[in-house]
Amino acid sequence: MKSYKKILQSSLICISVFAFVSFLHFSGFFTWSDNKAYDSRMNVTAPFFSPSEQIAVVVLDQTSLDWAKEKLGWSWPWPRESYGKMIDFFNRGNAASIAFDMVYTEPSIYGAADDEALAKSCSDFGKVIQTVFYSSSVSKEGLKPIPIIEKSAALLGNVQSLFDEDGIDRRVRFYSESALHEPSLAIASLAISGKLPDISKIPIAKGGGMYVRYLEDLDRFAPYNAEQILRSEFAIEKAEREGVPYDAGDDLLDPSNFEGIHIFFGLYAPGLFDICSTPMASTYPGVGVHISQMDTILKNEYLADASLLLVILLLVFSVVGGLLIGETVSYVRVRTFLLRSLLFLFICLAYLVASCVVFANGIILPVSAPLVAFTLSVAVTVCKNYMTEGRQRRYLKTAFRQYLSPAVIDNLIDNPSALKLGGEEREITAYFSDVQGFTSISEKLNPSELTDLLNKYLSAMTDIILEHGGTIDKYEGDAIIAFWNAPTFQKDHAKRALEAALACQQKLVEMQDELVAVTGKPFKQRIGLNTGRAVVGNMGSRSRFDYTMLGDAVNLASRLEGINKQFDTYTMCSNATMQSAVENGCTFKFRQLSNIAVVGRKEGVLVYEPMLEQEFAARKPEFDVFAAAYKLFVQGQFEKAKAMFASIRDKDPAAGKYIEKCDMLMKNPPANWDGILRATEK
Repeated sequence: MKSYKKILQSSLICISVFAFVSFLHFSGFFTWSDNKAYDSRMNVTAPFFSPSEQIAVVVLDQTSLDWAKEKLGWSWPWPRESYGKMIDFFNRGNAASIAFDMVYTEPSIYGAADDEALAKSCSDFGKVIQTVFYSSSVSKEGLKPIPIIEKSAALLGNVQSLFDEDGIDRRVRFYSESALHEPSLAIASLAISGKLPDISKIPIAKGGGMYVRYLEDLDRFAPYNAEQILRSEFAIEKAEREGVPYDAGDDLLDPSNFEGIHIFFGLYAPGLFDICSTPMASTYPGVGVHISQMDTILKNEYLADASLLLVILLLVFSVVGGLLIGETVSYVRVRTFLLRSLLFLFICLAYLVASCVVFANGIILPVSAPLVAFTLSVAVTVCKNYMTEGRQRRYLKTAFRQYLSPAVIDNLIDNPSALKLGGEEREITAYFSDVQGFTSISEKLNPSELTDLLNKYLSAMTDIILEHGGTIDKYEGDAIIAFWNAPTFQKDHAKRALEAALACQQKLVEMQDELVAVTGKPFKQRIGLNTGRAVVGNMGSRSRFDYTMLGDAVNLASRLEGINKQFDTYTMCSNATMQSAVENGCTFKFRQLSNIAVVGRKEGVLVYEPMLEQEFAARKPEFDVFAAAYKLFVQGQFEKAKAMFASIRDKDPAAGKYIEKCDMLMKNPPANWDGILRATEK
């Protein structure tokens, strides 16, 4: 009876999950996520495909514009005769075709003769595709070239995009939907060269057209610019006038290299070229879509949606597989969240890898529906089997998730005896941050604006700290207090803390425009870090306590955050933090700022400003001067030090602060100068 009941429950789970996910899939609920999965697979598999050798790209880029202006006196737009010269060059080489991704809708500003010159070159070659553009799929009239250029073209190619609902070009039409049914640039090029395959044999995408297999970027194809083609054609014409053989040499091109090659010409200079969103990039050159369509056809590397039968089988296997995994997890009593997650993620990852492999071979498997079916099946089965178990875990997670970090909660669940007052001593890296001038910022904002601002800032910084394995101690207004190496052991805690600090500063730079729009002034934070022995644990009363840190090392980190003001810096760490981080593989650079005795300490502490290697390299000349000036400062040669600091004052804010210190020490010479600065305020 019990076995029959279990079979009935399992059957109901399978049928319910299958029906629910099938409804979502076939109703289009997963369209957006499947499109994103499609884009990801396109990006992952693109490096494994090579471009067709029968395609070359010619772009009119900024280099070409600059060359033409300097050498030929051409301003934009160029004379249309220039495009004719490029056509003549490819005509010499017997190229298969040349397609222009630009529309000549108005007569040339250089006169009718200019249009006639382009038209003659087009007619002489006989394989030129000009462009027609329809603003939408329902447009009846398209933008076409002026009559003389239209008549000289072998065909007109349609460049109207076929966007999905999210505005991304994944598919391309074969022909426009206008009355004339103009072919796409790629289809037109293949048609006039006699290489167009039977389109009826090309897999049709959902929504029409064909899926395009993109490569990473247009540089994968043979890339040339207009300058190269024009210089080569001019050199050929000169050789013909002088009756001498043409020698391409190292910097010119031989037309014969383009025999049988399909040429695509597009604008690629800033402000000139059209862009569209593709699976590869949100700003992808429009001509690249048509190049990719031809590349897909020439290499017969088509993409097709999985058949209905295959989709149904995948859903069935996902549901049954999820049920079996859920039951197996229960049977072998794998209780921990980590092991369940690893098993679940391994299977999901295996399916994603398989979908990429199949995608590379031309089949587009659904991703969202099978994964959702698998996830639901596992989840429902596990919930069924553990309905009456884990109550203590659920209670603890619910009760404490608002007060403790996830790591601390997991530690409490695994070790309930830890739910008491007390702590342990261990080496940690403490992190203190504070927003510069927050009081003046808060005075200008109403409570709602201030709350939104703080939440946005604290959320962004907290995410980074947690990503780097930190534990949030507490928030004090705009201040964030955190630490590493507790409750979980982290050998590289100093390295993690420094990486988090610089990542937080970088994130703040990225958020600056958004924050300044609210505050009306620069929004900056100061960060202090120190590594040392401290007590960490549950501190407070028997009825209410926090997982926090105490000790002199913690106090020093707090002081260093404030000491930043004395050097006009924003990130500062102690020598102990620097050494520990470097010993554990940190690649950051550090410049010594001072040997300073903070308030409450008699001994000096070496403090450093950490930064990325590239920033350090860019500022190394001024840092070298700073180091030399600081050496004089430590030796008590304040006047000489001041002169050296003054030479870099405009480049290094810390140097400006040292000039003030030199002035103060020259005005009030210390009796026994030991090179240690003594802070008088926190």
